[in-house]
Amino acid sequence: MLINTVILFIRDTLPVFLLFSFLLAQQGGNARYLLGGTLAGFLMAVGLYFNLSVVSEWFEGGGLELIKTLVLVVMLSGLGEFVRRQYQGNTSSTQWLSALLMVGITFINVIHFIIYLLAYWSASDAGTSLILGNVIGLGISLSVGVLLYVAVAAIRIQLIKLAVLTVFFAGQIAGIAMLLEQINLLPNQNRLWDTSGWVADDSEYGHFLNVLNGYEATPTGAYMLIYLAAVLFPVMYCYLYSLLIGKRQLTGDLK
Repeated sequence: MLINTVILFIRDTLPVFLLFSFLLAQQGGNARYLLGGTLAGFLMAVGLYFNLSVVSEWFEGGGLELIKTLVLVVMLSGLGEFVRRQYQGNTSSTQWLSALLMVGITFINVIHFIIYLLAYWSASDAGTSLILGNVIGLGISLSVGVLLYVAVAAIRIQLIKLAVLTVFFAGQIAGIAMLLEQINLLPNQNRLWDTSGWVADDSEYGHFLNVLNGYEATPTGAYMLIYLAAVLFPVMYCYLYSLLIGKRQLTGDLK
């Protein structure tokens, strides 16, 4: 019970701590906005939990997975705009975007933690081990979050900071492939490779790397395709935005 609780806490809440650290380390990072987004996401997750039986019946039983997929897509769009404004130095206007990203990451992760936590509370051997597991998990998540913030904040090159944030996000967005496979919107696919002999998915390092950069010991083609698309999306977003603005300016000059 103790080990399972620690693993569940890290798996479902560590992404929230890591994104908080990544965004706080960016230029103009504001803890008040990030905390506000985290609280809003938590309240949304609680609201979803109390309506989970209804939501789960949507779309022939795939309601929760499709909601999470939609949230991840919205988050990716928000990341593109966040990166563009950060790159252009317009950091004051990225605070609400960072709050939006925190809402999304908290919402899609905390809902599962709430489900598992309440399920474990009903077990006969719950109690001290459950509380201790949450305390240990919280301590680990806070420690990793602080260390990550210090490491990213020490980076002086803004592009590297944004690249690290994008890689973390890509690991979260790539989970769309697994969500769609769960509801049979994606067919079962062959695994591209198997590195479980080095780092297994269910090991401590496997869980941490999965949260940090989306590591999968046996990824599918769809997983890697979505992962690479998520990595390239902010770059393409900034490029297309600059082309659109340039075209508008040129059209205005011609008029």
